[in-house]
Amino acid sequence: MRRKIVALSIGFGLLGGVEQVVAHHSFAATYDSGKKVEIEGVVKEFVWRNPHSFMRVDVTDKDGTTKTWALEWGSASQLAQGQISRTTLKPGDRIVVSGEPARDQSSARLLIQTVKRPADGWQWQGRVE
Repeated sequence: MRRKIVALSIGFGLLGGVEQVVAHHSFAATYDSGKKVEIEGVVKEFVWRNPHSFMRVDVTDKDGTTKTWALEWGSASQLAQGQISRTTLKPGDRIVVSGEPARDQSSARLLIQTVKRPADGWQWQGRVE
């Protein structure tokens, strides 16, 4: 009986001490806020999720080669507040995006600040944290 009480006490003690830990990286560590880049391309994939949503966009360079850019955006709840849902942007949509480029210049990454879809005039502007 004593062993059960000790085991239960330890178990409750461990459970009581557990706290939710939420790790979040700094955008400043990944992206250069002192620079702005604009790209135009075709949505390949839009992943609407937490903690951050992402897009992959195929961009054709001046020399005709296509490069896939990884674009980082806000959480699903942040985007929903801006009237963006998982179906707002679809594969095949041509978009113009501006934002902060990756600090690693060899990486085709961008933190989104504006998105425009010229076909219908839809646009979004903002800053996510």
